[in-house]
Amino acid sequence: MLKERIEFLSKRKQISRKDLVEGLVTQAHFANILADRYPLPEDLAEAIASRLGVTPSYLLNAAAQDEETLARAEAVFEQMSVPASAISEETVHALEDRDDALTVELTTALMKAVYYQQLNDASAHEYIHMSYLNFYLEKYGRPDDVDLPRPLAKALLFYKVQYYRSKLAYVDVLTHATRLSELASPGSEFWLSVQNIKMEAYIQVKQYEEAKQVFDLTMRHVYDQRLFHRLSGLYVAYSGYCFAMGLVQEALSALTMAEANLVYAGNQGDLVTAIANNRIVMLTMTGGLDQAQSEIERFESLLQQEPEETQQAMKPLVSVYRCEVALARKNWGVLAQSVDQLLNSATTQDQQMSATFYQSHLALAHGDREVFMERALACLPYFESVQHVMRLEPLYEGMAVVSEDQRKYKEAAMYYRKLVYLLRKK
Repeated sequence: MLKERIEFLSKRKQISRKDLVEGLVTQAHFANILADRYPLPEDLAEAIASRLGVTPSYLLNAAAQDEETLARAEAVFEQMSVPASAISEETVHALEDRDDALTVELTTALMKAVYYQQLNDASAHEYIHMSYLNFYLEKYGRPDDVDLPRPLAKALLFYKVQYYRSKLAYVDVLTHATRLSELASPGSEFWLSVQNIKMEAYIQVKQYEEAKQVFDLTMRHVYDQRLFHRLSGLYVAYSGYCFAMGLVQEALSALTMAEANLVYAGNQGDLVTAIANNRIVMLTMTGGLDQAQSEIERFESLLQQEPEETQQAMKPLVSVYRCEVALARKNWGVLAQSVDQLLNSATTQDQQMSATFYQSHLALAHGDREVFMERALACLPYFESVQHVMRLEPLYEGMAVVSEDQRKYKEAAMYYRKLVYLLRKK
């Protein structure tokens, strides 16, 4: 770890290894020190630290993995491995960005990145990557190839899980969540959270039997240990399993159970949002549009009781719900109004691309094929990159029909092929 830290500091200072050790030690001997063949002498550490603008201890203790160091890294992981809503900004800011032990420092940076991602704080997320994390992710980005201290290995795997979840890359989510589950203490709060993530991933990759096994195992543990505060989250996950299996009423019943057990939950805000989201999406997809509309209005009334900051953060999500219902009803006036609201409040790329998707449908409904193709081509690469089937199906179909009408038969054939491939995969 000393080698990686010195390389990072040298890159930041724009100083070559030759210049770093000039007049202090030969490059060959220094290479042996960085390869852990020889210890780093204190006098050399002091001289190199001076050139890098850090304290000698920042180099001498870079590779520290003693019991006290690992305990501090573990404490950071435990503190930050909860939903972002359960952590105050003051708590996050209070965590020191720099630590003599790289294990603690890198664990902190990874967990802060996860926190910023959950908050959709794009600027903070990008800054911590550009200024620090990108370098170390290049060195340690494959946790299966690197022997890392346990707390740091968990932080890296958790970071990977959340990263791939944001990209909807659930095969990778499942791979890293499975390894993370093996490192978590069985029955711990974090282990239970990872079980929920595994269940979500199994559903997304259509391994339904494995998803049900995870649910049964976790539910048995929750009841055995009387961990009733986990029931709502489990039922939310189970609703996803039931819906994927085509058991719509069972899925909605699971959401009712989730709502009934909210009294035990500590993070009710997150769960209320998840329950409302699942119910609205399920009702919209199965044609229960009146019920979906009622649920949207109920969700908005619940948001009125939340702080202004929370209400603003939820505005894009509510706009997407309204757009989906309006699109399903072919109510173009309401859709146009909802799209404008979404464009004014969108904070993520997914929300912005969703607005572009709805604009394409509005253009097609009004017979403006040029604008339709322009908007469709603008959002198509994004939805292809995340394999968003619900968006891709109508896009491919509409683009194929419009291309055919415009006598662009080669393009039409290409979009039809993509549509057929997508339907076969389903």
